[in-house]
Amino acid sequence: MKKLLAVFILIAALCNPMDAQFVKNENYIGPSLGLYFYGSTPIFGLNFEHAMDTDLGDGILGIGGIFRYWSWSTDEGYYYDQSWGWTYTDIMIGVQGNYHFKVGDGKLDPWAGLTLAYDAASVKYKGPSGFNYSSPTSGGLFLGANAGARYWFSKSMSVVARIGLGTLSYSALDIGIDFRL
Repeated sequence: MKKLLAVFILIAALCNPMDAQFVKNENYIGPSLGLYFYGSTPIFGLNFEHAMDTDLGDGILGIGGIFRYWSWSTDEGYYYDQSWGWTYTDIMIGVQGNYHFKVGDGKLDPWAGLTLAYDAASVKYKGPSGFNYSSPTSGGLFLGANAGARYWFSKSMSVVARIGLGTLSYSALDIGIDFRL
């Protein structure tokens, strides 16, 4: 995590923040690294957003896609000196709609929005052979809310922070970099 923060600081030092903002009819894409609140698991993500050409008062509507991947394991106990537990893997693919508030000179781009996604999850038993445990069900339709902000370092690059909460016990804090296409 310290290396990732150092990369963001380096980008900030090398980029020129002139004319940076969330602009109508533009597309934005970028990777993210997050922390899943359950089990302190890292989340790898990708975000895409298109700024709509509609007037919504003092803001802009952005719509797009979202992708997240995370995996973690539990250790439930020991049986004859062998640990056993479960391995969980989640792949979430969905759509997002965000309302971007106009603030100051446009370098800061705060938003709040909703996400609708499908979590293609799997659960597998890990432990001594010979046991036939059925895997519990996991995954399904996800509905969540998110809020965050971009800070533009140049016309085409920003650092992003996002918090997301929702169904399926999903809550996460993400940081990333977005690029204007």
